[in-house]
Amino acid sequence: MRNTTLRLFVLASLILFGMLYYYSGQVEKHYAENSSKYLNNALSSISDWQASSLREQLSRDTQSTVSDAQLEKLTQHYAHFGKFVSMEEPVLSRVSAALSVFADKPRLGYSSRVKFEKGSAIMTATLTIEDERFKFYNLSFGPVENEVKPSE
Repeated sequence: MRNTTLRLFVLASLILFGMLYYYSGQVEKHYAENSSKYLNNALSSISDWQASSLREQLSRDTQSTVSDAQLEKLTQHYAHFGKFVSMEEPVLSRVSAALSVFADKPRLGYSSRVKFEKGSAIMTATLTIEDERFKFYNLSFGPVENEVKPSE
């Protein structure tokens, strides 16, 4: 009896994880082109490093929790990158895609290497959908590992 229960639990778990994996792949296909376009356009817009430009791209939830002073500090922190130049194809986090099945609004995590006029960064962004448009729920830039910097 105990062995049968364990087998059923393992089988049900495998089926659930398989379904979530399949679902996350469908989410990735569904949003791939539009999320990439949004990220390119949004990064072009916010790379003037003005707090107002960043605020326009944030979701209402994020706007309600971030003050103007925090946005100003954040944009000053990233201003050294200069203008946005290009981005490698963003990679969707399969975990965030799978978990979006349980949310009223999806929160999709993407990462990509981003090139700016004065250097590169690894972008991590969580996108949500408001009024049928993407908005940033979260956005950060980190150092690129093993990047060779030109000598000055």
